[in-house]
Amino acid sequence: MELIYSMRRKPLKCEPPNFENSADPEEVRPICTISTCNIIAFSSLTELSDTDGDTWGGHVYVCDLDTPWESHKVVSTVYPVSALEWDGEGKHLLVATTVGDVSVYTQKDYLLNEWTCLYTASFPGEHIIKAVFFHNGRRIFAVEKKPDAPISERIQMLRSVPTLKGFGGVACEGACLITGTGLVGAMMPTGESNRALVASDCLRAPRDHIAAASFTHKNGSILIAAAWRRSGRRGVRCAACALSRPAGTRSAPLSLVLQPLPTVYLLDDEPVSITWCLREDTDSLLIAGSTLTLWKLTERSYPVHKLLSKGPVQGNTTPGGGPKAPTDCFNTVVWQAAGAWQAGGSGGGAYVCSARLAQCAPHVLLAAPRALHLLSRDNHHYVCSRAVGTAAVPDAGAVTPPKKPKYGSGAVPSGATCATVSCVDISHLGGLAVAVDTHSQLHVYKLPQPCADIPTPLSVQHIAMQLEYAMVSGYDCLDLLMTMKHNIVEAVYDRLTENFQRQPQSFQQYYYHSWLKLRIALCSLVGGARGCAAALTALQLAQAAWAACSAALRTDDKPDAPLAALLDEHDYEKSLLALEAKAETLGEGASSPFLALQALRRPLQRAIDTALTALAALVAVAASPQMHQSNGYEVWSDSSALCVLRRLVVCARACGRGGDALSRPLARLAATAATAPGAAATPPAPKRDLLEECASLTAQMTARVWDALPRCSVSAPHGKPWPLYLEYGVEPEALRYVPEPPAYAQCDSTPAVAMDSIRYMYLGGGRRPARWRHNNFTHTRIYMYLGGGRRPARWRRCGRCGAKSLPAAAPARSTVQRAYDTRFLAHCRCGGKWTLYSNI
Repeated sequence: MELIYSMRRKPLKCEPPNFENSADPEEVRPICTISTCNIIAFSSLTELSDTDGDTWGGHVYVCDLDTPWESHKVVSTVYPVSALEWDGEGKHLLVATTVGDVSVYTQKDYLLNEWTCLYTASFPGEHIIKAVFFHNGRRIFAVEKKPDAPISERIQMLRSVPTLKGFGGVACEGACLITGTGLVGAMMPTGESNRALVASDCLRAPRDHIAAASFTHKNGSILIAAAWRRSGRRGVRCAACALSRPAGTRSAPLSLVLQPLPTVYLLDDEPVSITWCLREDTDSLLIAGSTLTLWKLTERSYPVHKLLSKGPVQGNTTPGGGPKAPTDCFNTVVWQAAGAWQAGGSGGGAYVCSARLAQCAPHVLLAAPRALHLLSRDNHHYVCSRAVGTAAVPDAGAVTPPKKPKYGSGAVPSGATCATVSCVDISHLGGLAVAVDTHSQLHVYKLPQPCADIPTPLSVQHIAMQLEYAMVSGYDCLDLLMTMKHNIVEAVYDRLTENFQRQPQSFQQYYYHSWLKLRIALCSLVGGARGCAAALTALQLAQAAWAACSAALRTDDKPDAPLAALLDEHDYEKSLLALEAKAETLGEGASSPFLALQALRRPLQRAIDTALTALAALVAVAASPQMHQSNGYEVWSDSSALCVLRRLVVCARACGRGGDALSRPLARLAATAATAPGAAATPPAPKRDLLEECASLTAQMTARVWDALPRCSVSAPHGKPWPLYLEYGVEPEALRYVPEPPAYAQCDSTPAVAMDSIRYMYLGGGRRPARWRHNNFTHTRIYMYLGGGRRPARWRRCGRCGAKSLPAAAPARSTVQRAYDTRFLAHCRCGGKWTLYSNI
């Protein structure tokens, strides 16, 4: 376990008085959680920019795992935030407070720094302890099979019963929660207003004091484990929560039924945190207190007298009951202690979490006030322990902290040693652990995958299988990419390419774009592979442009024979050559089918520039063969990419965008590349006359495409060693990575950082804010622009790849252009989230 980076905040003038006793479990402390999109949500008792302590309350922030210094506020409440939870897709965020207010938020216009409330509910006077969203009934699990088996057999999707069914059996949205008095509540949106439907029930008639709780899903129900304390006794109550709603209007009432399950009784251990071992495992429970204990639900037999064993016996597991033999026993399920870990020397456990998926490494993370302990769930042994340094400089001391000054005795420095760990969470794919302390400072640690001392071939195989699972399930794999060793990136890239090309054609067609984004992310980790990442990004945008073109050209009511050559995937070569010869004549006339493509003039121009850049790369590699990497990707060596570019060039010529001289060399190059199928295969060297023709074209046409933009992120190949010490709101210039384009991609028209990477247009002149000036002579007002400034007024930016785009508030007028833009509306081309910036 290795520290990747640690966030620092500005100094506080005074330490909060309620943190004097760091072992008090009743105090509400900052919490954190990470989504399937690797977006961290955490709470803070004061605003991150507040140094005077004037904003005490509850503040919720979100940040990308790759750019944690850009933290955006979701909501601010008067009372502290006691529960945070993401849904299964990472789109909705639940925020609950200590007074019973629960709200569900989502991104506004898919922007990470703008959030809107979907629905709210209120449980007056109740302290919300934990919450969970309803399950949608879709589960993707990995089957134990050989690595050479098809991915569709190794990774399968199981459709189970959702938590709450709607009309037609469709899963309904909503959340379930538990309060500090044992009240279990459920809420779901109505669609008519932002007030949610609410149902509630109690774990038991006499209320208990609930200190911690955990949820899990099983067969359409929600299992609850709640640590209680009453009259000197303590334990963990378990119950199954079933939700139903009668068919009818949207305002039909919601019903909740609780069924008690066996209870775990504790003797002298005060539980402060509990969790199920897995989100889908209901047989193992972790309870953290002064010690960490593992409890498993087992079936136990009790002897029964032969006179009492006749007839149906209570607890009989035989379907239908029935008489039992005299030798049989009374069977029931009970909780049994299966292991215990001591957290000595660190003040006991403060929070515990476990891996979420079964195929992840069986890790358990125990957070102590001053350290993190990584344990193995299988062999009940410690893996490692790391002290959490909360000081402004790296903390190399022991776990025991020095004495802190009294409250009000002086200023507390930024990240002082008085801060203790309050919450911890593990990413969904098990690559990283995120911890937050009482000053709302984030600490991100790398977890071994699956362990630190396995051989390199097994490590490559394990990471490749994890990335394939992320590709199929839709999970963001940034946590695995950040923790991957740089010496195995090339081997993982080759393994993924070989595995994907062995899959059936239907599988490749469905997951092609996910596989393409995964390859771009792998190439972006290594500075020497920036050319491969740029070529793959250019291919990705060319594929998006062709998808929009094919949708516009596909006219079902009037089938056109010449256009079938562009849309058909088989036996299109002769027809495509004929279309390339007369592409200009196809665009003439008011009834030309190519008139609908006029709105895609910029993507089509980009395709022409991409084809020209590919020819220039071929000439450069022919002149200097050492420039070409043996396993690198080039557009001129991929026959499928050349096919897409040829189609786009035909459409561009029919729209009057030029590029007629590119058809012949692209056709010859595609025929040469077709002799070596496969994206990673190296085709034979082109003929000399083809190279001379390409060199002549690149000398006449100077437009180039270079899609490797400057970026500042943790995963960029900046070369800085771990750990990194960062500060909220301060962009670290030391992490900025500016890839230099090769000689063949440099020209006067090379796209700059002020260009829209999606629409292939400049963002604008970027004037400074304007103001009115009154003319005393004519009594008129003159609208003046303040000079200077070259940034646009508003734009979107992706923190992972550095791409910029115009805001999506004003959509394009053309349907074809909107079809192209909406492909990158929810997220960037690399899969990252958009952030809106304003210069006004």
